[in-house]
Amino acid sequence: MPEVPSKVSEHTRQRIVTLVTKHQRTQFRLPISKTMEQAILPALERLAMDAARQRPLLLDAGCGTGSSTRALALLYPEATVIGVDRSEVRLRKAPPLPENAFLLRARLEEFWLLVQRAGIVFAKTYLLYPNPYPKRWQLQRRWHGHPIFPVILATTRAIELRTNQEWYAEEFSLALSVLGWEYTTRLLDTDDVLTPFERKYAERGHVRVVVQAKRPSQLSCT
Repeated sequence: MPEVPSKVSEHTRQRIVTLVTKHQRTQFRLPISKTMEQAILPALERLAMDAARQRPLLLDAGCGTGSSTRALALLYPEATVIGVDRSEVRLRKAPPLPENAFLLRARLEEFWLLVQRAGIVFAKTYLLYPNPYPKRWQLQRRWHGHPIFPVILATTRAIELRTNQEWYAEEFSLALSVLGWEYTTRLLDTDDVLTPFERKYAERGHVRVVVQAKRPSQLSCT
């Protein structure tokens, strides 16, 4: 069977390895205002309380209007699902949510740092169609090239990325492998949708890729 050609240049692959390795070895620091910390604190308290009750915690990172948060909550009624987005405009368009789901307006970088500080670990984190920032110089704006990436992985036991950009899935998979995470990739079925954007891509016949990864047993949550 012929090898599938890479959609990521060797130069970019080397940059990803260098960046992810560097970010793993350094501690990402970001000033968090008291106002933002106080806004996030009630969400952390609920997550910690539900974790103590042995409820799995799911994070819908960059949830937009919260449609995907609702979908995940209905799929996993035994879990507590939090959707986080920085846009108040998008969150105002949220549909009614079941009792096991709630939304939070916050910058994800600050949210993840506070989650790590609180010792909270998600059973699974979902990155559903993040902005790919496609230009070469924007690599460090993509989640896997951002200094927050090791924190994202440190605060979850599993992660799922969905994208309609095959190169983005390949880059993300490479970043996971640098940090010792085991992953699988596959194409999504037409009816396997979680977000309005995803439905639009499916209806237009776009290729959609899912990357799923779990924390290896030898790696601890720190």
